[in-house]
Formats: sequence, structure tokens, C-alpha cells
Amino acid sequence: MSLTRIDPADFVFSNDSISTSCWRDENGDPIDAPTFDQQTVSYTVDNAIGDVTNYYINNPANIQYSRTSANKNGDAYQRAVYGAIRNIVVGDANADITWGGTARPSFAVIAVSKNIPLPLNPGGIKLGNLTDDSNITPPRILNCGRAYDLKPAPILPNNSFALGYGTGASLGLFLPDVGLILAAATSTNFTLTTSNITPTQHVFIRARNSQYNYSMNPSFISGSSGLIINQDWYNNPQTYITTVGLYNDNNELMATAKLPRPYNKNFQNELLIQVGLNF
Repeated sequence: MSLTRIDPADFVFSNDSISTSCWRDENGDPIDAPTFDQQTVSYTVDNAIGDVTNYYINNPANIQYSRTSANKNGDAYQRAVYGAIRNIVVGDANADITWGGTARPSFAVIAVSKNIPLPLNPGGIKLGNLTDDSNITPPRILNCGRAYDLKPAPILPNNSFALGYGTGASLGLFLPDVGLILAAATSTNFTLTTSNITPTQHVFIRARNSQYNYSMNPSFISGSSGLIINQDWYNNPQTYITTVGLYNDNNELMATAKLPRPYNKNFQNELLIQVGLNF
């Protein structure tokens, strides 16, 4: 086994952004396709009481998102919700909430749980047949941050869903920086993604042209004689690197990295392998 001490300059630290499902189990771990249960509760906004439906996974305390109604001309609760959303979105008590160039006096409000990391990912929402248009159109910048229109998603030839490529008439707003979705209608066929910041130690492993060209593997050397099996390899050895092991100063194995495929190594080439250690 060959060991090479890594140069300190070959260690690079970064905070990597990794896209994951918004939905979380009770341990806080992402779940890609959960089954939601729902519970309707009373909620108060500006002393007005109305209904909010909470969508949870397994435990009513593990709320993923909530849905309610806003209506500028509705009952006291719906008017209060409209006013609260207007303050967040546009910051002007005299303005209307608009999308598609039209004022929207009533709509459904979906708010993700406070336990969901923000911001949400543009291009990561599916609400029924709707998605945002973030891969086509730059966002509007409102009081709440970025705003994308929710539009029907084109269905691709392989029947996949074109996230972030919504086209046609605008049917709602996606507000990723505050975790809100405003829409004319909602669906329980609902997926969202967010980004987790993961501290990552990157280690650059270098196999120079003169290194790692011989192997103790039985396919390379005879165990009984200790001779190289193929005579052509005496002056032109050919090895294949499949795994990188990281050892401490006591020669104790601390981590391994499996390469996506074997990489040929000989005197005529060199390899630079980047290993990421997430913690």
C-alpha cells in the first residue's frame, strides 16, 4: 500500500449549498414524497378568527405547511389575512396584490412551516400542474424579495414535469424568500425544495506520473513469487485507481472515497481527485 502525505494547501473548506426536499420527518431529515395528513384549526389575525388547514407528517406537531384564504372583500378574517399578506408582499396598505398584470382580491395562501429552511428554491415548486417561471423570466422584486409567477408546466415527451418552466397565464405567485405561495387554487400534489448549507472539507489528492503505477493486487503481482504477472508491465505498468483512503498520522483509516469508475494510471499520466468530506 502506498501512502502520500497531503500538502496543507490541498485542503479547502467551503459551505456547500445542497438542494433537498422541503418536507421533514420528526427528526428534521428530508422526505422526498411524504403522505400528508391534515387538521383544520382556528386562527386569529387582527382579532378576527378563521380556519387554517395544517398539513403534517405522522404527528400533528410536525406541520409542513398551512393553507388559508385571503379576500379583500370577504369576512373579517379573510380581510385581515389579505391585509397581512399585502403588508408582507408589497408593504403598502393602499396597494393591491397583483399577478399577471391583474389585481387579485381573493386567493389561497400557502405558508411553509417556520421549521423549513428559507429561502425556497426557484425552479423547485410543483403545485398540481403549476410551477414557477424562474428558468424563463427574471423575478419581480417586491417588498418581500423575489416573486415568480406560477404557470402551467409543459409536459415533456417522457411525461416528466418541467420544473421552473411555467408558461401561459399567471395563476399565482411564488415568494421563495418568505416561504409563501399565493394561488387562485391549490392542490395536495405539492412538492418544494430548499437548500441546506453543508460545511464541506475538500481534499485534493494528486497522483503524479511517477506514483501509484504498481500494485500489490493479486491481478498485478504473484503472491507466491512476488513477480509482476504481465512482463509488459515491467517498463510500462498499468494500474486502475478505484478508491482513495485518507489516513491520520498513526496510519489509521479515517475516510474512504469511491471513484465513479476505475481510472487508469501509468507513467504517462497524472490524476487529480477531489474528495468532499461533509459534516
